Amino acid sequence: MSAAARVQPQRVVIVDDTADLRELLRLALTRGGFDVVAEAGDGQEGIDAVRDLRPDVVLLDLAMPVMDGLEALPTMRRLLPAAKIIVLSGFGATQMSARAVAAGADGYVQKGASLNSILDYVRDVTSGVPRAPRPLSVVPPPPPADQEDSVEQTDPTSTTTTDVVEHAPDRPAPSGGGSGGGSGSGHTIPNVRSDDRVESSPASMASRVSSWEALGMAPYGIIELADEPLFRIVYANAMAQRLLGHASTAGTPLGLASPALAALVSYHRLDSDASFEVELVGGNVRATLRRTGWSVLVYLDSTADDVGLLRRAIATTAHEIRGPVAVINGIAETLGWSAADMDEEQRNRLMASVARQARMLDSITADLLTAAQIQRGTLRIDMQPVDLSAVIEGVVTDRYDVKVVIEDERAVRADPLRLEQMLSNLLANAHKYGQAPYTVRVRPAGSRISIDVVDEGEGVPPEFREHLFREFARANDTVAKGTGLGLYVVRTLAQAQSGSVTYTPGDPHGSTFTITLNAC
Repeated sequence: MSAAARVQPQRVVIVDDTADLRELLRLALTRGGFDVVAEAGDGQEGIDAVRDLRPDVVLLDLAMPVMDGLEALPTMRRLLPAAKIIVLSGFGATQMSARAVAAGADGYVQKGASLNSILDYVRDVTSGVPRAPRPLSVVPPPPPADQEDSVEQTDPTSTTTTDVVEHAPDRPAPSGGGSGGGSGSGHTIPNVRSDDRVESSPASMASRVSSWEALGMAPYGIIELADEPLFRIVYANAMAQRLLGHASTAGTPLGLASPALAALVSYHRLDSDASFEVELVGGNVRATLRRTGWSVLVYLDSTADDVGLLRRAIATTAHEIRGPVAVINGIAETLGWSAADMDEEQRNRLMASVARQARMLDSITADLLTAAQIQRGTLRIDMQPVDLSAVIEGVVTDRYDVKVVIEDERAVRADPLRLEQMLSNLLANAHKYGQAPYTVRVRPAGSRISIDVVDEGEGVPPEFREHLFREFARANDTVAKGTGLGLYVVRTLAQAQSGSVTYTPGDPHGSTFTITLNAC
C-alpha cells in the first residue's frame, strides 16, 4: 500500500484567469505525470477548489479579477500548509517574487517561459530541489551619481529643435527663434508667427512639409491666443489638445479650456519672457510665453511627465502582450510534442485559442497605433453611413456571450473600422472589469443614436470616474490587465466622429458605457 501511494501522481489545481493558458498548463502537467484535478479563473474560485480538493500543488496567477493571487495566497497557505504553491505571473520576477514568497509561495515562474521550462520548475519545487525564480533577466544598475557625468549619454529628447517655419521673403525672421526654452525644458522652442505662411513649389514639396503640418506634429504643445482679456484660442496643435484634455476649437476662451493656465497667462501677459509650471488634464507641464504683434504664443513642454508616462505605458503594455504571446508559444510547443496524438476536437480548441490570442494582440497594437496617431495629429476618419447591426454582429461573434438589443435600426454616420474598434474596447473593458451578463443596446437619442454597453459588475469607483477616459489611466487597486489606453481611444475616436462617450453607474451595481453618434 505504501509503495502504491508513493507512485500516485501529485494532484494539481491551476488558478489563472486565461482559459487558454490553463488548458496548455494542464496538457503540459498531465504529460509530465501530474494529475490536474481542477481549474479556477480567479482567486476566490481557487480558494474554493483548494478547500474542497486539498491538492498537492497549486499554480497561482497574480493578476486576476474578483480576487488576485496575492490576496488568495495567505488563505491557500493556511488551508494547505504542506502543499507546494507556485506563483505564475507575467510581472517581472525581480518585482514580484519576493512579495510572493513573503506571502507564502514556494516558488515563482514568469509567464513567457517555455512549457518544458515551467514543467521542470514545478518538478524541482515539488521534489524539494531549491531553485531560484525563473527566468530572470538582470539589468545592470545605473552608475553611481559621481560617475554619471563621465558616461556619454545620448538623449533624443535633448536634441535642439531648429526653426521649423519658413519665412516669406518680404518679412524678416522673428527674433529670438531657437532661444525660447524655459528652464528645465528638454527643447529649445522656436519663436514663430502663426501667420508666416509660405507657398512651396511642387518640386520642394517632396522634401519639405508645410509649417502648419510641422506645428501640428510638434512634440510639445503650441497654443496661439488672441491678445485680449478672454485670451480666445486661435490655434492649438494636437499635443496642446491632448494636454488640455479635450478639443478646443478656435474662438474658445482659454478659461473654459483650462482655468489654471488662463490665470497664469493673464498674470504673465506683459512679461517679455515668462516661464512657469502648470497642471493640466494631460499632466504637469512647463509653459513658456512669447508675444507676437497681436497674439500670445504658449508653448507647453511635458517632457518630464511624458518620460514617466512612457515608462509606465511600456511596462503595462509589455505585461499585456506577454500573456497572448505566452499562449501562442505554448500552443506551438504543445503541437510539437504530440500533434499526431491529438484528436480533431483538441486541435480545433488549440487553433481557436490561437485566433483569440491573436485578436487580443491585434486590439493592443491597434490601440497603441491609434494613440500614437492622436498624439501626432495624424488620426484619419473615413465617415460614411454605417449599419450598426452588422458592426455589432461582427464584434460579438465568437468573442463574447452578449445579448444584443436593437431599438433603433437607423444607420449612423461613422467610420466603420473605428466604430468596431470602439465597441471592441468597451466589450473588452466590460469583460475585464465587470461581470456577466453583458448587453449591447442600440436606442434612439433624438436625432442621434446611442449604443449602450452594459455589464453587471461592481462598477467604477467614484474617486476614479473623472480619470476614466484619460490616457494610460488605471485605477490604483485594479488587478485586471490592460494598457490603460482602451477608453482613452474610445473617447477620442467618438469626438473625431462628432460623437461622445459617457459612463453611467448602474443601480444598484453595474456599468453602462454609452457611445452617441449622429444618425443618417
